[in-house]
Amino acid sequence: MMVVLTGCPGPVRQDVAMSTPGPTPTPAPTPPPPPYVPSRKTETGKIFNGMQYRVTLETEFGTTATAERNNPESYLAELVMKVKVPKPHQNLEEISRLNAQLPELLPGLKTMIETATVSPRFDDLYRLKVASLRASLNRLDGLLSRHNFYDCETLLELQHPETKRRALFIQSDMDVDTDGSDTDRVPEILGASSTFQPFTSYRWPKKTENPSSFIPGREAKMKQNEQELAGNPTAARREQLKTAQNELKEEIADLKRFSFLVGQADPFIVLPGSMFGKSKAGPFAPAVGDYSVVIHGGVLYPAIVGDVGPSAKMGEASLRICKQISPTANSAYRAVSDLKVTYVVFPGTVERPFAVPDLAKWQANCAKLLAEIGGHRGELFVWEDLTKPKPAPAPPAETPPPPAAPPTPAAP
Repeated sequence: MMVVLTGCPGPVRQDVAMSTPGPTPTPAPTPPPPPYVPSRKTETGKIFNGMQYRVTLETEFGTTATAERNNPESYLAELVMKVKVPKPHQNLEEISRLNAQLPELLPGLKTMIETATVSPRFDDLYRLKVASLRASLNRLDGLLSRHNFYDCETLLELQHPETKRRALFIQSDMDVDTDGSDTDRVPEILGASSTFQPFTSYRWPKKTENPSSFIPGREAKMKQNEQELAGNPTAARREQLKTAQNELKEEIADLKRFSFLVGQADPFIVLPGSMFGKSKAGPFAPAVGDYSVVIHGGVLYPAIVGDVGPSAKMGEASLRICKQISPTANSAYRAVSDLKVTYVVFPGTVERPFAVPDLAKWQANCAKLLAEIGGHRGELFVWEDLTKPKPAPAPPAETPPPPAAPPTPAAP
């Protein structure tokens, strides 16, 4: 007989229970990497004309490279140009920050500036500057430079309460004008500047038959244009050539008939073309030939309004004035970069007909006009006429022979 022993079941071992195989879990799929899209980035820099620019790079998901290459909107730069238009100074304290000597140099300025008004020509100037920027937005390299945009601090209309003498007060910088030619007085003109023109707005009939050295080049250009016209150019090009021929013909006639101010010899200033014309008529309207005084560094320089410049540019004087203020000035380097030059223009003082510059007369008339606005206390510069030949130095006086020595007495 078989006996089977039974008892209570014992505890289950944990290691045995865990080792029991179960169902295998399915691994989660690895997500694909997102397309490369860099983060937003902003860079700030400055281009050659002094304008600051800020570029923000923004990217977004597109389609295929083939599709985006054919979509102009896929690769696009949007430009927003921001410009702050300045306001003109209207009181002596603000103006004196640029030229602390003005109240001393022009004692009547304090009285006149109390009733001064901002000239509408200031507003016209900056309207034209903004228009110039707008017209050049498609060519950033052609934008007006930051320096030339902010080239006029103020433009005021002054009138002395007693003498009623009117004056335009301009605070600006000083660029260089090398234009002009006069073979009667200055036979050789360098004309090395890329913007040089042998003409100025102030001109008078020639006195001699001395030919201008700027005529042969223009005659050669006319012959070249004639040859191109004979070659049956396009209609548009033909019109360009005809216009150029008329301009060259007129310039040659002027060079044969007139003399002009000479930038390197004559003291004159240049005002923007926007200040002239029939629409600008009025008691404060300047004219070519009006007397003016340039003030810088405690010195007052007599001058006239001698030329008409670009309509959106202020602050320009002849090379003669620029060299006197800054000896290093030339066609490439302005005389004064800061807005620390004062131009006082006396409208309605032009003398006609225009004539050969008489610098002594110019100085005397400017002294008289300054007296009519309260006088001046600084040095009124005296210009030397560089076009007149200097007298030859006198020969040295003959030295008389020394007196003869007395005879030596004979020995006794």
